[in-house]
Amino acid sequence: MIGPVRAVSLAVVLTGLTASLSSAQPPSSAGAPTPGAASALLPFAPGVRYDASVPTLQQVLGYEPGQVITPPDGVVAYLRALAQAAPTRTRLIEYGKTWEGRPLLVLAIASAERMAQLDTVQQGLVRLADPRGVSAGDQQRLIASLPVAVWLMHAVHGNEISSTDAALLEAYHLLAARDDPQVTQILRDALVLIDPLQNPDGRARFVATNAQGAGVEPDPDPIAAEHNEPWPGGRANHYLFDMNRDWFAQSQLETRGRTRFFLQWYPQVVVDLHEMGGESSYYFAPPADPLNPHISSQQVGWFNTIGRANAARFDERGFPYFIREVFDSFYPGYGESWPIFHGAIGMTYEMASSRGLVYRRTDDTVLSYRDGVLRHFTAAITTAATAAANREQLLGDFVAYRRAAVADGEKSRTRAWLVPAGADPSRTHRFVQLLRDQGFDVLQSAEAIAIGTRTLAAGTYVIPAGQPAGRLLQNLLDPAIAQPEAFVKEQDRRRRKRLPDQMYDVTAWHLPSAFDVEVVPFERPVSGIRTQAVATAPAIALPAARVGYVMPWGTGAAALVVAAQKAGVKVRFADAGFTIAGRAYPVGSAIIRTSDNAADLPASLSRLATEHRTEVVPIDSAFVDDGISLGSNEVVVLKAPRVLLAWDTPTSSQSAGWARYVLERRYGQRVTAVRVSALAMVDLSRIDVVVLPSGQYTQAITGPVLQRLKDWVTGGGTLITVADATRWATREGVALLDTTPELRDGRPEPSSPATGGASAPAGASSGSGPAASGSAAATRPPATPGATESPRQPIDHEKAITPKDEPPVQTSGALMRATLDTEHWLTAGTDGEVQVLVEGTRVFSPITIDKGRNVGTFASGDGAVVAGLMWPEAKTALASKPFLIVQPRGRGYVIAFTEDPNHRAFLEGTELLFINAVLLGTAH
Repeated sequence: MIGPVRAVSLAVVLTGLTASLSSAQPPSSAGAPTPGAASALLPFAPGVRYDASVPTLQQVLGYEPGQVITPPDGVVAYLRALAQAAPTRTRLIEYGKTWEGRPLLVLAIASAERMAQLDTVQQGLVRLADPRGVSAGDQQRLIASLPVAVWLMHAVHGNEISSTDAALLEAYHLLAARDDPQVTQILRDALVLIDPLQNPDGRARFVATNAQGAGVEPDPDPIAAEHNEPWPGGRANHYLFDMNRDWFAQSQLETRGRTRFFLQWYPQVVVDLHEMGGESSYYFAPPADPLNPHISSQQVGWFNTIGRANAARFDERGFPYFIREVFDSFYPGYGESWPIFHGAIGMTYEMASSRGLVYRRTDDTVLSYRDGVLRHFTAAITTAATAAANREQLLGDFVAYRRAAVADGEKSRTRAWLVPAGADPSRTHRFVQLLRDQGFDVLQSAEAIAIGTRTLAAGTYVIPAGQPAGRLLQNLLDPAIAQPEAFVKEQDRRRRKRLPDQMYDVTAWHLPSAFDVEVVPFERPVSGIRTQAVATAPAIALPAARVGYVMPWGTGAAALVVAAQKAGVKVRFADAGFTIAGRAYPVGSAIIRTSDNAADLPASLSRLATEHRTEVVPIDSAFVDDGISLGSNEVVVLKAPRVLLAWDTPTSSQSAGWARYVLERRYGQRVTAVRVSALAMVDLSRIDVVVLPSGQYTQAITGPVLQRLKDWVTGGGTLITVADATRWATREGVALLDTTPELRDGRPEPSSPATGGASAPAGASSGSGPAASGSAAATRPPATPGATESPRQPIDHEKAITPKDEPPVQTSGALMRATLDTEHWLTAGTDGEVQVLVEGTRVFSPITIDKGRNVGTFASGDGAVVAGLMWPEAKTALASKPFLIVQPRGRGYVIAFTEDPNHRAFLEGTELLFINAVLLGTAH
């Protein structure tokens, strides 16, 4: 048992470090303890007595809080022990499971009287969340009777460790504290929902690597193995997603479970407890700029009220902290911000991380794991107490926010958004279902809708603007979520001085653009449309077909093809359009011939078409009215590809995880993840597609491995490069892709970093004599007798200080329009345009037509940027530059994406291009 052994060691180490450092530390102000040293000995809750019938962490797991990084199974064991010891004041709720099968738990805690009526309380909270059906009198009765629901969420990042043990201490404290007025009020007036561990898979990964790197005693040296995580680290979940960015995308099982839980309880206060770098202190709300415009003044007021309460307690205990810096509430996909736009008071708390049991800072103070547990515990309990003390006002402001969202939508210019089924009904269905899963009202029209010169068919989806979660809806459907003008001006000033910007995350997330679905604003009252509940799609029953079946390409068709190939169905693909039986089919239609397949083909296709919501058209004659024939050489057989995904260092773990998720979970495509260090051992003859996620491969793929990869492409393989992997493919010595990354001034980027410093000005010496000393006399030429020295001209200061080889202007995540070459098979299923998430400084020159094709190029002009903030220089630099390049090499292809098409797995439009590259390259 490494845990208890190291617990004893930690106590010894902390005592020794405290003693050795105390003489070197100056006395702290106001009698406060020296941060990180003596603070390790502070009690968690001074003066509180505890009920011996409630088991301690020591009794259940064998150590005190903060002595051991509790593993996920220990978290579950202790929660169950608490629930068993206090059954009348707790309910242990399993709200989901992780990809690796670990349970996701919430321990609900309140007084015995509250818990006895918990189901009634839950119904009341849900009813209060929809004020449309609640009278003023009923609202007041609900507010008078209900507790304020406080959801404390811990450790969404698996290597942000201290909040989980703080959560266990929070639960123990609320259940075991005796005669404590603060706890008594919390239990009476609040329902506390403690989620101790949002990311068990990531924590398990961290705990394992931390234990593997540990010595006999905890090592505070930051470079020690126990602090230094190998790829991919413990931050992300199984699919290497940052789940604190996934709340509206809802790609991950864990996130879906949490959003369902929110909609079952509608908490009024939500706290997401994190960790940050070990050199920092503690952060709590109010948040930094920019604030999202859909945050209300009442919510800002609560950020300040709860922040002041935390500040008072931290000041009392001598804990340093900061507010209004670094951590913003702009992006609606955070664990704190998504609840905000449902009306909650959502807040992020951040503690400096020891990334182990002890961590030596640069000032030689020592931060302990126990320090983190103590501070998170203090902030969480203070927040719960503040919420309990303001129960009625928090409940009232929650319902007022949701009532105002209804009123705002009903009087806004856009009264609803209409979503026609479009050319890819499967994608449209996914878009609509994603909205429904977030608690939005979605209806379907029972009649055709006339709007302008168009008529939308019956069955069009109708999303009313006036609904309780309308402000979150506006966030997701409005492309223009503006940052405050003063903030943008400050970022412009900072970038001109080459200072780091203060943008914490991407600035664009417009869901219709990300999905590439049409959403039509509707400016008349929704009551004028005859609507009905969203109908369940009927099962598809395909008749037997003499010739076969045609399937227009799209996201659903691509997923269906993968599933069909697994079932042994032979699928063909049309490289050009054709018309048959009066219907035109575009480039990329799939053709499934009856003669190629088994007798149960109609039944198999019916099941798959139903599952993937895809149109499949039976045809009894192959005679075409126009275009290519079904027996043409431009109809190719699709081979089920054998896919290798580069894994491990030096790939970007997120890019690798996004790609794996899109392949395996979104499209069902089998993929073999191979560590880059093992590529030399791969038999590439057994591989059809190699995917290189974004990463720095210069030192990792070289020599014989690189040559084998190039030979494999020439022999018929499909190599897909993403973002920085595309930059690598252009490098001198790699020469897989004949394009060039550009510098800020448009010149080609050097193929390798400079190895020396800046060159000296012409005429300057590099030695140590007078010419190098800065003496003017040493370098000034002798004056010519009788000559008049001409006055110096002022320099262009901006030009003089601009670096010579400067990368393009940084973009912090904006959606930019790209035009697609619809004659190319790679763009099958698109309408000739897609929105790309641009993030970073990558700009590539177009490939020349003798080398390849620029299948996707960024747009230019006023409409090029669809959503988010992009500086004019970046927009100009990217205009008409490639997003997607295809270069034939022998019998194979290099398919290069200059940005990541799988970003956070909510860009359905660019993900289709990625799966097209995987599925279609082998057929060409």
